[in-house]
Amino acid sequence: MLLITLALLIVVGAPLIYLSTQFDRSFENFSVEMIETASNAVYQSIFDGFMENDPEHIQENLQILATDPGIELIRIYALNGKIIFSSRPEEINHNIFEIRLADSVRIIPTPDQGLFIKYGDHYSHQHPIYVHQECAPCHTNVGEIIGTIDVQIELAATRYLMERSKKLTIASAVVIIFLLWVVLNFLYRGQIEAKLGKIIRGFQELSRGNMNYRIDMRGQHELAELAQYFNRTVDKLRQAQEREKLFIQSNLERADRLVTLGEVAAEIAHEVNNPAGIILIRAELLREELAAKNVDPDILEDLESIIKQTKRIAESTKHILHYARKRPHTEQAIDLNAVVEQSLKVLQPRIKKRRATVEVTKLPRQVVTTGDFSQMEQVFCNLINNSLDVLPKDKGKITIDMKYCDGPTDSPHVRIAFSDNGPGIPPEIRDQIFAPFYTTKQDDKGTGLGLFIVRNIIANHGGRIYLANPQPEHGACFIIEVGVGNGKS
Repeated sequence: MLLITLALLIVVGAPLIYLSTQFDRSFENFSVEMIETASNAVYQSIFDGFMENDPEHIQENLQILATDPGIELIRIYALNGKIIFSSRPEEINHNIFEIRLADSVRIIPTPDQGLFIKYGDHYSHQHPIYVHQECAPCHTNVGEIIGTIDVQIELAATRYLMERSKKLTIASAVVIIFLLWVVLNFLYRGQIEAKLGKIIRGFQELSRGNMNYRIDMRGQHELAELAQYFNRTVDKLRQAQEREKLFIQSNLERADRLVTLGEVAAEIAHEVNNPAGIILIRAELLREELAAKNVDPDILEDLESIIKQTKRIAESTKHILHYARKRPHTEQAIDLNAVVEQSLKVLQPRIKKRRATVEVTKLPRQVVTTGDFSQMEQVFCNLINNSLDVLPKDKGKITIDMKYCDGPTDSPHVRIAFSDNGPGIPPEIRDQIFAPFYTTKQDDKGTGLGLFIVRNIIANHGGRIYLANPQPEHGACFIIEVGVGNGKS
């Protein structure tokens, strides 16, 4: 409302002020031009009387001209101010300067010849009388002023009309401003503010989680189009929310099945580990007894093979039980070389099955950081598993490059570059890979929680993980940076 009011005052008020000043200026110009025209007409009418040197004819003409409704008084006075002729005979032989002082006249400027005098609504033009060439028989000073014609007119009626027109214009402008103010405010409230209110309520409902709210707004204007876009956006958000709920529910169910499967696998490993231990002990005792009796070497070789394979079974079940065991988060000094080595031992059967090559560049010396050994082991197991899922058969390669960094501006930390020669990660999904439940694996092979958990574990250890290169042809390369000494990177 304030903006509309200011706009109307500027748009209508400024021209009104200019028009008002133009009224006054036009009236002044009109008055000057009118009295100057009248003065010239009087001069022309008495010119013949001057040429004939006929005072009676001049006086008679002045009195006749003064009967015109537009002319109030005509005088002719000499340079010394003595009135020689006047439409008011009683003024003759009086001094005009005394009359002017008595009437308190004031002179208004004009660029034209002569003087214009104004007092109230009365205007007077002092038209000089020059000696012309025709006056040579009587006057020798051609071109000099010998007197002045004073013509007065009264413009009270004209001024009244002008003032009335001015007031009517101002009143009309005020009425126009008021009507425009009412109309514009009505249009704004009814056509803009109300519609904006509907859109704002829509966003408020959306912020509260109401996905069923709709903005009912018809028309072909921009606000109606915005409301339609809002409704379509809410529909898409609701559909996406429903899909996300189904996706999360499905992944949670699968994650729960994987947890159950892991617990079952741990139980099976435990059950297998006990018989394997008994078989190993008995086989070793049998080997010692047969060796003491000098039996056939082929029998001892077969027995040695049984012992070796039984140890492999025991070692595999040991790794499964170690990885599956539930332990609370503990802060302790851990060796990152040992963490990587243990992770590779746990996944060695799968690495062999995929016939992949793993190259590890360990730290040249033992570097200790503070954290949880099992959680850091889970980080590398997840990364290795992700690579094994996408590596080419029989040609897969995983590289783990560990470096100690201690620059002048950085605090001491270990930088681990984990890379493979798989298909890589497309640039368009690079920003989404750490999001929970986001996965690119097909046939429900992934839960979408691996990298999300990895990032959280690294963050809890005061470090960070990020994707180094988004070029698919170079494979994937994750950079892990974790501090040493206090666990802060």
